[in-house]
Amino acid sequence: MWRKLIISAILFSALLTGVPGALAQEKSYSADRFDVDVVVQNDGSLLVTETVVFHFVGDPFTFVFREIPTEQTDGVEILTASVDGRTYPHGTNAGQVEIEPRNNIRVTWHMEPTANTTRTFVLEYRMLGVVRQTESADVLRYQPLPDEFEYTIDNSTVTVHYPDSANLQETPSITAGSAQMEQRGNAVTFTRQNISPNETLVFGLIFAKGSLISAPPAWQTRQAEQNALAPIWVGISLVILVAGSLGAFWVWRTHQPEKMKGTAVLYEPPNNLPPAIAGVLNSHGAKPAWPNALATLFDLADRGILSIEEAEDKKWYQSRDFTIVQQKTSGNLRPHEQGLLDLLFDTKKGRQTAVKLSKLSGMVNGKQWKKFSEPLEAEIKAAGYIDKARQTRRQWVIGSSFIFLILGILGMILLPAVFINQFGPWSALMAFSLLILFGIWIATGNALTILTDDAKTMADEWQSFYNYMKDVTRKKAAVGGTNIFNQFLPYAASYGLLHQWAKFFQKEGWTDLPPYFHALSRSGEENMAAFVAMAGASSSSGGSAAGAGGAGAGAAGGGASGAG
Repeated sequence: MWRKLIISAILFSALLTGVPGALAQEKSYSADRFDVDVVVQNDGSLLVTETVVFHFVGDPFTFVFREIPTEQTDGVEILTASVDGRTYPHGTNAGQVEIEPRNNIRVTWHMEPTANTTRTFVLEYRMLGVVRQTESADVLRYQPLPDEFEYTIDNSTVTVHYPDSANLQETPSITAGSAQMEQRGNAVTFTRQNISPNETLVFGLIFAKGSLISAPPAWQTRQAEQNALAPIWVGISLVILVAGSLGAFWVWRTHQPEKMKGTAVLYEPPNNLPPAIAGVLNSHGAKPAWPNALATLFDLADRGILSIEEAEDKKWYQSRDFTIVQQKTSGNLRPHEQGLLDLLFDTKKGRQTAVKLSKLSGMVNGKQWKKFSEPLEAEIKAAGYIDKARQTRRQWVIGSSFIFLILGILGMILLPAVFINQFGPWSALMAFSLLILFGIWIATGNALTILTDDAKTMADEWQSFYNYMKDVTRKKAAVGGTNIFNQFLPYAASYGLLHQWAKFFQKEGWTDLPPYFHALSRSGEENMAAFVAMAGASSSSGGSAAGAGGAGAGAAGGGASGAG
């Protein structure tokens, strides 16, 4: 017996000690060295030699890549690429190097499967026009290490050689990262150890003006010309933006009916409109949304047609759930009220009499949502609340806004391709102006009412009542009646205030809940907590229903490096 236990323990220990070894063999790589030798030429170009010693572990690696940005240069020429002293010819097969010319020149060494070994990669290239010229100096700002790499680097030595004719004016500076610096003659050396992924280095050397270059490089001259045109592009963009904004304001001011002045604060519903219709009148485009359906649900529950019961079969991994139960039928229902019952209880398997609140988010979307929204829209239209001319105008304004969106997107695509090399990034401001106008015009369209004057006056009165309820939840208005919580609950739901309404009264110690709500607990405080949980869950259940209707900036170099 003891012998078996001892043997089992030994085997188990061996298994545990073997796990780290197995994990250690997972595919990984790092750089023992990443050295860069930079030779500054009299024409402002750089001859760069990168030597990287990679250590590969685990599954085989088949390529190593290096990306070199061409920004703030007059171009990059790849001279040679080698592995372990052997120069690779151009190609995409193992033992060859692939060079892809683009904004970031990508060099890819394709190698035979390599694992658990160390290999040395050398890349030689020329960067043209790197030294820039200011009013008083020739300036070299350079980023020798890539700024995007996922491996660690144990050691890095960067050496910069400059010609005897170059007159160094100041001590070299490090503007990003850190390194030990040593200057000897016409050479400056930067050394670093234990470099983490994406840690980079940027340094600067300032020479006497004209000691390296007689004129700025082409990219700098082009950039200066582009910046000189910046005021023109800014002006054109502002003209477009201001003109479009004034047009949107004119449309809104011309076609928006005057708001009823001096509307007193209403502490009671202004009339006997159903809660759903009251909420829709003040919505964008008078479109039904989930809060209006929720208001109808509470209104029907008030009339004894529905009840809400806390579910008993809650699992340990679930929050509270509630069941909506149809208690009775009624022939005296409005079309949208019957539509809500059909939405809740009609299924592919037939009519049911109960539905879990947690299931509503999967029910109130697509065609099912129309069971409620279409009858409600039809009732609003039949009541004469909709002005057809204003509805058409609103649709026209919203539709027109997409012209600005299309033009803005086309501008973002075409301007960089056609104009950015000639005029620079400033030309893209026109596209941004058009995209901003899209937002302004679509907001203007949404702000236009489609209601008749009489309906708009009534909606303003309901808005005053809504403002009062909102102020109550913010403790900016006093509670007016003893049963205000239950009485105004459907209206709070219709205006999207349900959860805030319940939370406010919970904090005020309210425990008198509607008779249709049945919680599992018999404690008033616990019952109120259950109601608040139900309010929060139901407010979010129909969310789909509403929808149904870098360090090296300013420096040459950098880029990316990696293997795989």
